[in-house]
Amino acid sequence: MWLLNLILAVIALIIAILAYQKVGGMADLRKQIDQIASSVDLRKSLDSMAAATDSVREKTAEAIGRLETTFKKEEKKPPKRAAPKRRRPTKKKTEKTEEPS
Repeated sequence: MWLLNLILAVIALIIAILAYQKVGGMADLRKQIDQIASSVDLRKSLDSMAAATDSVREKTAEAIGRLETTFKKEEKKPPKRAAPKRRRPTKKKTEKTEEPS
C-alpha cells in the first residue's frame, strides 16, 4: 500500500513541475518583478514609506530617551527602608516548682 502511495506522489510531483514550467516558471516571475520594480509609482510609495518609518524611528528614540531619564532620576533617590521590627522579649518557660505544704 505504501509503495502505491509513493508512486502516486512521485507522479503528481512530476505533473506539477511540468505544469509550472509550461505556465512560465521562474523566467516569467522575474520579468514581472522587473516590470513592477521599475515603475515610478512604486518608487514614490517606497520613498514615502521610508520617510514615514524614519519619522517613527525618531519619535520612538525620543520617547525611549525620556523614559531613560525618568528612570535614572528615580534611581538617584535612596530607597525608603522599612523600620525594623522590634522583638518582644520572649518569656522563658519556667518549670513549675512544687509548693511546700
